[in-house]
Amino acid sequence: MFTTDLQRFRVAGLPLSLLLAAFIITGCQDESPAEPPTPETSPADEEVEAATMPWPRIERESDPEVERFVEDVLSRMTLERKVGQIIQAEIQHVSPEEVRDYALGSVLNGGGSFPGGDQRAAMSDWTELSRRLHEAALEAGGGDPSVPLLWGTDAVHGHNNVFGATVFPHNIGLGAAGDAELVREINRATAEQVSATAIDWNFSPTLAVARDLRWGRSYESYSSDPSIVTELSRAAVLGLQGEPGEGWLESPHVLATAKHFVGDGGTVEGEDQGDTRLSEQELFDIHGRPYVATIEAGVQTIMASFSSWNGEKLHGHRYLLTEVLKEQMGFDGIVVGDWNGHGQVPGCTVTDCLQAFEAGIDLFMVPEDWKAFRDTMLEHARNGDLSMDRLDDAVRRILRVKKRAGLFDQPVPSGSDQLPNEDAHAELARRAVRQSLVLLKNTGDVLPLDPGSRILVVGDGADDIGKQSGGWTLTWQGLTEANEYFPNGQSIFDGIAEQVRAAGGEIHLGESGAEEFAPDVVIAIYGENPYSEGEGDVDTLEFQPGTREAIELLDQAGQWGAPVVSVFLSGRPLWTNPEMNRSDAFVAAWLPGTAGGGVADVLLADADGDVQYDFSGRLSFDWPATPKPDEDGEWPTLFPLGSGLSYGEDGSIDPLPEDALAPLLEDEIPEQGDWTLFDRSARTPWRLVIMGHNNAADPAVELTDREVQGDARRLTWSAGVPGFAALTARPPVDLRGFVDDNAVLAYDLRPETPIPEDLSARLICGQQCASEALDLAGELADRPLNEWQSLRIDLTCFDSENMDLSHVSGIELLRTEGPVTISVSAVRIERGATDRADLSCSS
Repeated sequence: MFTTDLQRFRVAGLPLSLLLAAFIITGCQDESPAEPPTPETSPADEEVEAATMPWPRIERESDPEVERFVEDVLSRMTLERKVGQIIQAEIQHVSPEEVRDYALGSVLNGGGSFPGGDQRAAMSDWTELSRRLHEAALEAGGGDPSVPLLWGTDAVHGHNNVFGATVFPHNIGLGAAGDAELVREINRATAEQVSATAIDWNFSPTLAVARDLRWGRSYESYSSDPSIVTELSRAAVLGLQGEPGEGWLESPHVLATAKHFVGDGGTVEGEDQGDTRLSEQELFDIHGRPYVATIEAGVQTIMASFSSWNGEKLHGHRYLLTEVLKEQMGFDGIVVGDWNGHGQVPGCTVTDCLQAFEAGIDLFMVPEDWKAFRDTMLEHARNGDLSMDRLDDAVRRILRVKKRAGLFDQPVPSGSDQLPNEDAHAELARRAVRQSLVLLKNTGDVLPLDPGSRILVVGDGADDIGKQSGGWTLTWQGLTEANEYFPNGQSIFDGIAEQVRAAGGEIHLGESGAEEFAPDVVIAIYGENPYSEGEGDVDTLEFQPGTREAIELLDQAGQWGAPVVSVFLSGRPLWTNPEMNRSDAFVAAWLPGTAGGGVADVLLADADGDVQYDFSGRLSFDWPATPKPDEDGEWPTLFPLGSGLSYGEDGSIDPLPEDALAPLLEDEIPEQGDWTLFDRSARTPWRLVIMGHNNAADPAVELTDREVQGDARRLTWSAGVPGFAALTARPPVDLRGFVDDNAVLAYDLRPETPIPEDLSARLICGQQCASEALDLAGELADRPLNEWQSLRIDLTCFDSENMDLSHVSGIELLRTEGPVTISVSAVRIERGATDRADLSCSS
């Protein structure tokens, strides 16, 4: 079905087509000069241009029967129905009746979205909502023609949105396992789970080649090695969709998505949704190769990346989306946008982005604002701004995929009232955990442990299934201390305890009573708390910078006179020299998911003292020797990619340097006087975050000057586009002492336009934890424009019922839907200043 020319060519410069695309985009702007005529390109010229690309030429053999069917359906569709096909709405923001009335072609459920908003929704709730949505789609336009619906979901490590489903290790663990057949089996099992909920489409696998582990999505990457990512991504697609040929895409298979095209793992400093700055040859060699393999494996959808390539957003990149992906590489499936990703294209909003459509996005993920987006697309079409040929191309691709997936033959998937093959999936997950574990230290052959001994287990990851599963687990950001949400899961402690008790040993959980328990060995299980996407971005690879809870735990464990085994839970390799020095054995367990018993299978010997399962996992990323890169931007390596011990090998390592430890946060907070949080840049532990609602490009940000160059930020909100400017803290900080010291939150502002009525500020203390929004408009509305002025807010104004001032993780300085332009600088907390507060709440 596929033929590929894998010969690569050196790129001498940018292709002519890329330069022409820039002229075309410029020419679309109002009052711009007419586009100059361009010479006609001969077939021979096109061949020469294609030969300068590093991307291979892939020829796809189309199925004439499918193409005739698609053309027949397309010819009978109205403009309104065609536009409906290119829109994907989120299930919390669309009803079955709206799917029918607006002829929508697709829906999705985002991370942490469930039927009826019920986190414990039963299988029957999923299948019933699916039935209603799919049936409604068939009634659109009176059913002539009947076009089935596509429902997409992020089942990125099992069907992780569904209560009770098996959650597999995240991709970083599967990369360490390095077993393509295992990856294929896991994705086949995931397809069975997804299909059982009557969902057609999985937004997986992630093909990112993560190159800077400060990126918050590193755990979604199999490896920093493109060859590993290529092999495992191909296996994932085959597991989800089946092998091209007989049985391909038939139930229980589902549609797969290769994401995020392209270069999402290569952004500067690992910034989520940032800029990947590489030559085109490097872009292909590092980040493009996995897409060749997945296209050859028959992947039917490819998702565009939030990120940019050399400053140009991928959602608006016609050269890469159309000329490379669709034309050169022959991809004839759906190019789907990410969550409002089109809204980040310059000149676009979430509800209006013709540029992304012209660039090659076929299906727009517009979760909430889909009605307004539909209106603007119809207006563009009726005004002649939207190319009917381009619209037909996008709809043709969507119909083609729906036909290939069998949706026209079975337009209402039946699903099941229970999860399929639960025992088999749980055992598969347990096997994956065993294969993913990487042993990095084993002094004196401490491991494997005798299950008949006295074993003490400590650490906040010991008995927490949510923590061991990571982000994208029941909620977008994951959850902790919620084992009741995993009725079919097993914590790592429970897995160990089960085997210890069966062997006649004794086990104890927690530090309380540890000395009296007199353990033979201590297992400390700790690591990163769950996160996803930009929430996981960090400035340093030091584990727990500014706090040392794990170090203190291990110091305490060392006083109990027994060997200490560390089981480290993380979504990436981190600088853990101090923790390794305090451990006799150190195991990288990644984010293993719900099968915690797989850890026990490898740590513990059997009743006869023999190894049950050896360590077979090997690092698929380098393990850092320092928490930050050197002055050349390179990361010194402690353990290179491919490292990992097996039983019987020398597992001792020399003491590691600890001088790179960050100062304790408590030492960074002044005991007296003011505390500067932002001055030119954010100060430790704060980080400046500027974000639009639902990934909108607003507020726009640029450097500006107050006293010295670049010491302020100028922010511009468009009308009706919510967004905020905030400082976030990792770890969270305790502000109660400042309240006791009559402190205020102070920052300097320069409004350039009238203040909108909804301008507000608030403090954040975690998920579903925040102060009430504090109105700023009343105070600022009458102040002069274009002048720098200070705003002081009594900290007690943030002390509301749902706010924990001892755990402040964020300060939203400005939040609004605009329109407004305002600059901000010099954020600080001033002690003893409540008498000068502009907004006062002290009694």
